[in-house]
Amino acid sequence: MSGLQGTRTEEFPAPTDPVASETPEIPVLRGHFAARWNTWGAERQEAFLRQLLSGSDAGGGLPLVEPSPDGRVGHRAVTFLHVDPDATAVILSANALVDHRNTAASEFERLGPSGMWALSYLMPAEWECGYRITVHRGPGQAPWQAATMRRAIRMAADAGGPDPLNPVLGAGMNGGAMSVARLPGAPAAPWLARASVDPDATTPVMGGVLAGGSGHAASEGLTELQLVDSGNGRLRTVWVYSPPGSVAEPTPLLILHDGQVWAKYLNLKATLDAAVRDGVVPPLHVAMVDSYDGATRSEELSGPVGTVDFVAADLLPLLRRTLAVRADAAGTIVSGASYGGLASLWQVARYPELVGVALAQSPSLWRYDLAEPLAQVADRVVLRLQAGIYEADIHASSVQLLADLVPLGADISLRSITGGHDWTWWNPWLIHGLADLLG
Repeated sequence: MSGLQGTRTEEFPAPTDPVASETPEIPVLRGHFAARWNTWGAERQEAFLRQLLSGSDAGGGLPLVEPSPDGRVGHRAVTFLHVDPDATAVILSANALVDHRNTAASEFERLGPSGMWALSYLMPAEWECGYRITVHRGPGQAPWQAATMRRAIRMAADAGGPDPLNPVLGAGMNGGAMSVARLPGAPAAPWLARASVDPDATTPVMGGVLAGGSGHAASEGLTELQLVDSGNGRLRTVWVYSPPGSVAEPTPLLILHDGQVWAKYLNLKATLDAAVRDGVVPPLHVAMVDSYDGATRSEELSGPVGTVDFVAADLLPLLRRTLAVRADAAGTIVSGASYGGLASLWQVARYPELVGVALAQSPSLWRYDLAEPLAQVADRVVLRLQAGIYEADIHASSVQLLADLVPLGADISLRSITGGHDWTWWNPWLIHGLADLLG
């Protein structure tokens, strides 16, 4: 019998509205790169610029990562560079780090008339971050300087594009391109596939419109299913990954939310193929569930019903009939990020006899207090939480959920990631989490 399967909707905990998180205070190393630049003569400066603009490695890759100036072993000086002689202002939109009250902390310094701009932060050595660079040219204030509301400021700062000097790209919710900064202290992820960005995604990554459905071809080799949600009559799209080669016995099954991002943009199939081949994870099947569009996602993925009921009533029975997957709850994992992380926790709270393991990335626990629903199934499920230290409210609520459930003997853990609310770390840490669960 399920923990909350028969619970009426009105008996679930009441949802709450989001509250803007505080932006972390990040030490800005003003003048850090300029001190070096200013000691170079014109010939060396020009040679460095030529290397940057030609795409060759001018200093070990960008952003530049160097030891902390004050000798702190666990931190690095991270320098972002940009070249634009016509710019009058340049800002770094690094995930979770743009402070609407102090955008100057994210603005580059101009280094003389060369067109070189630089910004250096002091960051933990394992930082993982997606970022974009936005340039203002001409007179007057930059849009992020002129705006007054928090969201407008952050959207204006994110309106540019990926770093032209950094070839490593990731993708946001809408497939829009962002650059990736992953410091050497972060766990290695050699199996991680290159993102397939959507060149038509012109809106900022931070506020990009969710592009669900089957209009954009998924990765080759995935099976695309379309089935009716018996709860609302709407047609849903699910992309199914099957492991390469023959499988001797039923495999674990992963249900993964926001499937269109994983299938279309993050190339999860290639990542899984490599991770299975390298023995990082065993062969498994993955069902990537489309969250359709922004409005539908907010309504159906953010609570105890909607997508949670679709997975239990419609998707799981189909997958267990048609795939060589385990039929037990312990062999069935559900995962997702943000609202998808929240839905994963609701899945095991309401249907522990069907799904016994939740890998919840940055779960939106500000919306529901799940301590009591999960307490009812604490002895039956496995809970793995991942949260970024720069998403303060989500990290704090994950810490609180851990504290609430550990005394009950729950099999629960929390991994704190040095990042924000960011696909940049959700992508590799899905595999890290699966490796821990299935290794």
